[in-house]
Amino acid sequence: MIFKDSLSEQWIDLRLIAGMRVVLGTSALLISMLGSVQPRLWSVSTNMTLVLYCLYGLVIYHLSVRRNPVAAHRIIPWLDLLWYLPLIAFAFSNGSNGVFYYFFFFSIVVASFNWGLTAGLQLTLASAVIYTAIALLMTIQRQQSIRLNHLLMAPIGLLTFGYIIARWGGYHTELKNRLKLLKDVTVFSNPRYGIDRTIKAILESIRAFYDAEACLLVIPGKPGAESYQMYRVTRDTTPSRSAPPEIGREAAAQFLEPSLDHAVIYHRNSSSQTRLFDVKARTFSETDSTNTDKIAGMLDAQRYLSMPVYYRHQPVGRMYILNGPTRIDAPDMEFFLQLMDHVTPVMENIRLIDNLASDAAEQERRRIAHDIHDSVIQPYLGLQFGLAALDQKLEAGNTAIRGNIQELLELTNIELTELRRFVWGLRAGEERMDVLLPAIERYAERFSLVTGIKVDVEARGKVKVNDRLAAELFQIVAEGLSNVRRHAFCRDARVEISCKDSSLLLQIKNSRPRANPEAERADGNESVKPFRPHSIAERAASLGGDTHVFVDEKDYTVVSIGIPL
Repeated sequence: MIFKDSLSEQWIDLRLIAGMRVVLGTSALLISMLGSVQPRLWSVSTNMTLVLYCLYGLVIYHLSVRRNPVAAHRIIPWLDLLWYLPLIAFAFSNGSNGVFYYFFFFSIVVASFNWGLTAGLQLTLASAVIYTAIALLMTIQRQQSIRLNHLLMAPIGLLTFGYIIARWGGYHTELKNRLKLLKDVTVFSNPRYGIDRTIKAILESIRAFYDAEACLLVIPGKPGAESYQMYRVTRDTTPSRSAPPEIGREAAAQFLEPSLDHAVIYHRNSSSQTRLFDVKARTFSETDSTNTDKIAGMLDAQRYLSMPVYYRHQPVGRMYILNGPTRIDAPDMEFFLQLMDHVTPVMENIRLIDNLASDAAEQERRRIAHDIHDSVIQPYLGLQFGLAALDQKLEAGNTAIRGNIQELLELTNIELTELRRFVWGLRAGEERMDVLLPAIERYAERFSLVTGIKVDVEARGKVKVNDRLAAELFQIVAEGLSNVRRHAFCRDARVEISCKDSSLLLQIKNSRPRANPEAERADGNESVKPFRPHSIAERAASLGGDTHVFVDEKDYTVVSIGIPL
């Protein structure tokens, strides 16, 4: 994955290099023209080659400005090297064997700082061989005696300084790639991707960084589970979004060997070789290859690097890089340990956020279920009772039901208006602080009209809560009055709200019945244990409050809900 800022920085560097190529060719051409009084040094062929080289440089510069992929191809430094061949040959033929000698270093620098140590060393070796071959051919052609001290000095200089440049360029490229990998891992830590997709994306970045055939991760499954999860990504295969397979502890134990305190470096050529790296002592040691041969056979790998995965300084799993780098030294192991220290918290944070999101979604589903029960089902129960009363009248032969139908229509219109107000309240972005009392008073009036139970609403002090808390408190009141209708068998109820000392107290009271059919069936006991409303208690707990049910001094059953503000 290439990020926009990294891509822009890459093209800025390529445009700078292309510009310097034009400057290099133009400067050489101007110097050639100024030295035209000495035709032996500066021939027409040399000038024509420099003109063509400048045109070539302008083409590359234009491509780099347009961000054409050709300008970023690895072959460009080799094309530069080909341009230097005739220039070196013309210089030797005119008696100047060192004029274009320093052009070789331009190609070496470009290759080293763009593609690393290997590319820089290849250009260095090629430059030394080409320069030596041209110098030897020109010396033989001019029938001069071969002087090894003069012939070998320039190639030795190319090899020496080219190696230093390639080494520095390799370090620069490696550090840049490592920083890019760490940045990839950070960007992938997006909670909306989910834990499985995040882990697979991280594994793919690690696999691409090491140019490996595959990358494998074995870590414990969900907390409390007895199984492990095995994540795997391979070259030229798009990581699937499906959940990783689960394996048992016994199967996972084979991949966690030999010890979660050691990294394993395995190579199998003519014979197997296994090295252990102690992640605490930072030392290498040799070990028997019996178990590692078995693991390599299961993974179908000729070589692999296996590194323990830590979380909170405790080993929890192991990562495998299959058929990756052929040579791994101590600095490579140090970086891999640092990478794991960076990756593991990212994965655990995503897992934690994913679990929190799942819990939040579950709580939201419960809240919506309560809202539907209290705001939608309860009014329909009222309609059901009204329709049942109409049916009884018709069955008794009473056809004077027009007034009852009008009442039901009015109730339907009121409920539709309330639902619309609720929906528009969800859409509105403005937070209101005065919606609770009017909503409860309207609901109490409709409740009394439908059920015949008189409901008084009383507020003590200023009751100002935000619309979200008001919606929750309204649902509590609706559920509480519904419980009064279904269980209390009384004719009056009260809703009291008060705010004091950064807390809100909501009490729903109903008079205790003198004749309760349920109480009469409870072995003749006239009193029934106060009913504890489960849904109200859950809703109050989600708001950080508590619920108590008791009988006050006036012999009223009280459901008391305290909510901190």
